[in-house]
Amino acid sequence: MRITLSFMAGILLYLVLGKQFGYSLGLLAFFFGAFCLAFVLARKYKTAFSRDLSGILGLLTWFALGLAVAEQHTVRHQPSHLTHLPEAPAYYVGVVDDYILQKPGYQSTVLAVQQVQINGQWQLTTGKIQLSVPHDSEQDFELSYGDVLLVKGAPQEVAGPLNPNQFDYRAYLANKNIYHRHYLQSFQFQKIASEPPNLVLYHSIRLRRYLDALLRARINERREYGISSALILGVKDDLDNSIRQAYADTGTMHVLAVSGLHVGLIFGVLMFALKYFRQRVGQRWLGAILVMVVLWLYAFITGLSPSVLRAVLMFSLVTVGFALQRRTIIYNTVALAALVLLYINPYNLLEVGFQLSFLAVLGIVYLQPRLYKLLELRNRVLDFVWEYFTIALAAQLATFPLGLFYFHQFPVYFWLANIIVVPLATLVLYSGMIALVLNAVPGLGGLLFQVHFWMIWSMNEFNLWIQRWPEALINGIDISLFQTYLLYALMLAVILFLALKRLRYFAMVVAAVAILVVQEVWEGIRQKEQQTLAVYSVRGATGIGLVQGQQAVLLADSALSQNPGNYTFNVQPHLWQLGVHLPEFISLGNAARMLAPVQILPDSNQLLVWQGQRWLILSHAPQLQPKAGFAVDYLLLRQNVRLKPQELQTYTFKKLILDGSSAPWYRQRLHQQLDTLGISYYDVADSGAFVLTIE
Repeated sequence: MRITLSFMAGILLYLVLGKQFGYSLGLLAFFFGAFCLAFVLARKYKTAFSRDLSGILGLLTWFALGLAVAEQHTVRHQPSHLTHLPEAPAYYVGVVDDYILQKPGYQSTVLAVQQVQINGQWQLTTGKIQLSVPHDSEQDFELSYGDVLLVKGAPQEVAGPLNPNQFDYRAYLANKNIYHRHYLQSFQFQKIASEPPNLVLYHSIRLRRYLDALLRARINERREYGISSALILGVKDDLDNSIRQAYADTGTMHVLAVSGLHVGLIFGVLMFALKYFRQRVGQRWLGAILVMVVLWLYAFITGLSPSVLRAVLMFSLVTVGFALQRRTIIYNTVALAALVLLYINPYNLLEVGFQLSFLAVLGIVYLQPRLYKLLELRNRVLDFVWEYFTIALAAQLATFPLGLFYFHQFPVYFWLANIIVVPLATLVLYSGMIALVLNAVPGLGGLLFQVHFWMIWSMNEFNLWIQRWPEALINGIDISLFQTYLLYALMLAVILFLALKRLRYFAMVVAAVAILVVQEVWEGIRQKEQQTLAVYSVRGATGIGLVQGQQAVLLADSALSQNPGNYTFNVQPHLWQLGVHLPEFISLGNAARMLAPVQILPDSNQLLVWQGQRWLILSHAPQLQPKAGFAVDYLLLRQNVRLKPQELQTYTFKKLILDGSSAPWYRQRLHQQLDTLGISYYDVADSGAFVLTIE
C-alpha cells in the first residue's frame, strides 16, 4: 500500500506540474542511489534511525519512479510528435491501434501515425489521432485493428469545451495521449496493408467480433441483444439509449460494464469448483493454473479491455496466494494490481473507471463485512438479500463522492435495484456463456439462448419499472473537486472514529461537516443574487440563457429545444453549476406571446430587453432603419441572416455576437468582412459561449 501510494503521488505531482518537469530521471537516480547507501548502512549498524531512513528513501524512490514513468508516457514531449510539425501534412500513414466503435452513421477508432508527407517529403512521425469514418457500406466494420491507412488531409487539434462546465473531451483524449482528431469522407482514406501492432489483441478482437455476431444472430430483439453483448463481451455499441438511461438512473450501470463484478462472479464459481484441490501442493498449483487460465481466457474473449485486465490481475494474485497458502492481505493485493497497471500506463490514474473500480473494491472489502455483521439473519433467503444489500451499499458509499463529482446525480433506489439486478445479471452472464459454449448442440443451444433472452428481458423491465418510481433520481448535483476531497476526508474521519473511538477523529468529522455547510450556504447566497445572460455555443442551434437567482429562462429554437442531447451536453452543465435545475424553455418564435422579455419587430426580428440589457436579434434581413439615437448593447446574428456588413454601421452597439445556428462558411466570410470594417465581434462557435454577468 505504501509503495503504491508513493508511486501515485509521483504521478500526480508530474500532472500538477503541467507535464513539463524534465528532471524525473535525475531525481530517480539520486533517490535510488541514496536508498542503496542507506540500505547498506542499515544492514551494518542495525539502528532504528538507519532502518527508518532507508525505508523513507525507498518510498521516495518509488515516488521518483512514478514521476519518471509519467514523464516517459507523455508522448507529446517527443520531438517527432504531431504537435511539433512545422506545417500541416498533405497525407499521412498510420495503423489502426484500438477497437472500432460503432456510432450512428459512422465508426470511430484511434490511428497511430507512422509517417506524414509535408511539401512532397515523407518523414517519420509519432502521435495518435481519433479517427471517424462513415459507415456507408453493407459490411459490419469499415476498419479492423491493424489496418494500415493512407489518409489525405491534415488532422485537427482537439478543441476544448465551448460552454461553461461542459465535459472536457480534449482533456479526456489527452489522458489517452490523443491530441488530434480527423473526420474523414470515404474518398479520403485507403487501406494499404495490415500490420497489427499486437497480435494477441488482434486475435482477441477477432474472437470477440465472432462471438458478438453469434449473439446478434441468436437474439432477435435489438434491446436484449445490446444488453447481452455489453454484459458478456463488453460491446456497448448497440445499447438502446432508453435502456442505457434506465440502468444509469437506477444505479445498476456497472453490470453492463464488463469489469471486476463479472470477473469476480467467474472466479467465485471456479474456486467453488476447485475446493477439493487443496490437499497437496501439486493439486493447489494445478487448481490455481486452471483458474488463471480461465480468467485470462475470459479477458481474451472480452477484447483485453483495461477494466477486465484490472480485475483479472487482482484475482490472479489472490489465486497465487491460495497456491502458496499465504495469508493474503487484500489491500496489498489491490495495491499491487494498481501498481502494475499504473506502471504500464500512469494515465490510468485519471480514468474514471479505474478510480471507481478500485474504490468500489476497497469499499466492499472494508465496509461490507462490518455492515453485514450489523444484522444476523437465520433465514437463508433473507440472509442472501441482506448480503447483496450490504455489498451494494458498501460499493455505493465508497464511490458516492466521486459519482457526484463526475455524474452529478444520485440514484435513490440503487439499494433495491442492485438486490434484484446483480443476481439477475449473474444468471444472465452464466446462461449466456453456457449458451455460447453449447451453441452448436442442436435444440439445446436454442433453448439456452431463449432462457438467456427472457432473463435479460426481465432485468430490463425491472429497471424501467424502478426508473418510473417517484423521485427515483436526484440530479443536478454540482460539487467541486475540493468538496469531493472533503467528502472523502469526512468518510475517512467517520471510519477512524468508529474504529478507534478517539475524540480527535470526531472533531475532524465536525470540522469537515462545518466546512461543507459553510460552503453550501455561501454558494446558495451567491446564487440567489446572480444575474447572468449566456449565449451558448450549440452547433446549428440558438440558445440564450437568462438566469436570475436560481431560476432561468432558455430562449431556444427548435434545433435545441427538440434535441435533448444538445441541451444535456451543451447547456445543462452550466445551469446546474449556477444552481438552476429546471429552466423554462421558450421558443424564440413564440417568445412575445409567452410573456418573455422579447418583442417581435415588424420585420420578424426580435428585441430582447432584460435587466437593463438591450439585444437586437436579427434572424431575417432587416427591413427597418433604426431611428436616430436608437442603440443596443449587443447585436446577435443567427441563421445565416442575409445582410450586407455595411448595413451594420447604421446600428449603434458595443459588440456583435454570432451564434452557432449559422453555417461555418457564413461565419468565415463574415469574419473577413467585419475585420475589414473594424467591427468588434464575438463568435461563440470559435470562442465558446458568451457569458455576461450583470452586477
